[in-house]
Amino acid sequence: SEHGCCCVDKVVHCVYCAVAMMRRRCGLILLLLIASCCVQHHLISAFTPPSPSLSRRTQPPITSGHVVIFHEATKRGTTKPSSSFLIKASPSGIDEWPIISQAAVFFGVYAGLAIASFPTIKLLETFSQSVVGLEKWRIYMIDSTLPILMGFVYLLGGIGHFAAADAFQDIYPRFGSWGIWYLPGSAAFHVAWTGVVESLCGAGLIFSGIRDSIGPEDVEEENILINFVKPICASILFVLTILVTPANIYMFTHGAVMGDMAPLDMSFHAIRFAVQVTFLSLLFTLARDSFFYAWGDELD
Repeated sequence: SEHGCCCVDKVVHCVYCAVAMMRRRCGLILLLLIASCCVQHHLISAFTPPSPSLSRRTQPPITSGHVVIFHEATKRGTTKPSSSFLIKASPSGIDEWPIISQAAVFFGVYAGLAIASFPTIKLLETFSQSVVGLEKWRIYMIDSTLPILMGFVYLLGGIGHFAAADAFQDIYPRFGSWGIWYLPGSAAFHVAWTGVVESLCGAGLIFSGIRDSIGPEDVEEENILINFVKPICASILFVLTILVTPANIYMFTHGAVMGDMAPLDMSFHAIRFAVQVTFLSLLFTLARDSFFYAWGDELD
């Protein structure tokens, strides 16, 4: 569209100007800020509801083999048998499987994340040592690019936990899901505390990334704890990403969506799985490398 072309032209113009002004780290920071604005635009668009429809909380309950008649006045539904079609509660149909099979899928997803993340982490390690070189890897990735970009992603995600709290609560697993989910606390509580952690640690990564990128290289009598902000925040976000995975699994197995989103097909879950593997691998690498670099600086 004309509007889209205009936006593309503006982005291209900004990138061209940034490249022209690039001078070591200052130019890199400018490019990162442009990229973060693009990420913010797409995240905001993701939270924008599509065409008006029934929200998840006003949709009738779905049952297998029954047609549901929903009474808006009483907010209650009644069912009657249907021999013509079968309504599935999720596109995957996994929530209709036996409970033990659902639990197997739950743990299988975690196993898949571990199996896929290990070679990805090793690939990043090989890339940093053999292709980029450890010195450049530290300067352009660990000290600047990774913490700033990952920090913006998690900071915006944490803000989204409050800006679109109802949407995030929609994908929180219901009590008894998979026959194993009996975590105490309401959906609102868990959405809130995870949002706080994402926001704080995301801001910590941004702070440490900008500080290492534009700060002086020789600082006397520096606070030791500041040097470890980056590995601590990256480690917390790595663990948090693992802890919030049940929400993603719930979307896959039970068809949960955020707000008024349309049902998600299998391609979405496959892409999100790959993205989560990438995030876990990047966070692990960032936490490990930044810790060793900070520890080495203290020993020197």
